Amino acid sequence: MKSIKHNPYVIAFKIIEIIGPVLGLSLILGVVANWYLQNSPQQLPIKYRLIQRERTFYLESASLPEELYKGLKFRTDLPSNRGMLFNLGRRHTNVGFWMYKVQIPLDIIYLDGGVVTKVIHNVPPCPKQPCLIYYAPAATHVLELRAGQANQAHIQTGVKLKFLPHKV
Repeated sequence: MKSIKHNPYVIAFKIIEIIGPVLGLSLILGVVANWYLQNSPQQLPIKYRLIQRERTFYLESASLPEELYKGLKFRTDLPSNRGMLFNLGRRHTNVGFWMYKVQIPLDIIYLDGGVVTKVIHNVPPCPKQPCLIYYAPAATHVLELRAGQANQAHIQTGVKLKFLPHKV
């Protein structure tokens, strides 16, 4: 008869008694951390400046899929001189943006090769679905500014915008 100390089932059970709670706690912490990361605003570095009619905007740049997806979601404030430039990577037609989980009203400006193709002013937040989707005929980039800033900077369809690198 095998001794209890050398019985593989007893040893396995003792290991599970030790590792089980550690793995369970790790799983719980991982789920909580993932939820927090998915539901917190992203802060991207300022990469561009836009000078338009004596107004200067400092722009974060979103180009990776996860950055494009998150955008300005969960932000509770956006200063009047800040915004986000979405680089779509190539020209798209019938481009749609929405405001799901965005908490502040925005101006959405669609650009094709630097030329504004459409401006949608004062787009309201959408805390839960269904949310309206705002379309433009074509775009290579989309610029989001705090609501009212497009009018103040005279940004309208047909205007060419030039984005300058931001030097820190």
